[in-house]
Amino acid sequence: MDDNLPLLFTPLVRQPGVPIPDWLFGPSGMAGLPAPLSPPQGVNVAVGIDIIEVDRVRKVYEHHGERFLRRVFTETEVRQCRNKATRLAGRFAAKEAISKALGTGMHGVAWREMEIVQLRSGRPTVTLHGKARRRAELLGLSAFDVSIADLKDFSIAVAVAIQTSYPSS
Repeated sequence: MDDNLPLLFTPLVRQPGVPIPDWLFGPSGMAGLPAPLSPPQGVNVAVGIDIIEVDRVRKVYEHHGERFLRRVFTETEVRQCRNKATRLAGRFAAKEAISKALGTGMHGVAWREMEIVQLRSGRPTVTLHGKARRRAELLGLSAFDVSIADLKDFSIAVAVAIQTSYPSS
């Protein structure tokens, strides 16, 4: 391998043996890359991040009320948020971040399939259900962590998924 070539890593956590889609790299596909991709080894990490304006969530909640809550949040999440827009926005951002770490965006999983519940310590935990859980299992994800920060006007969340073992086909 040429030491002057850059070292490129695959941008996706994916099932082993599944090729990376050529379209991901633009019109030239993988042929347009400046160096071959380095295959994933050992522990692999997928990261998602999201930021949202608290006022946006507040307005949707004021306009749609319980319908919005039932569509996006589980009963435990609603109870823990106590109708506070900043807490709802933080959970909303966390769900977006988780869907990005899963590589699906919100098109592949449902809001309530990703549950963020606070422990007594205040630390948020992630529980995946339905399609979100199946996607994590397909990728061989063995751990998920999320961190949420709220300000008066914005909530931000980062989700990290760890792939330490590969699922068998």
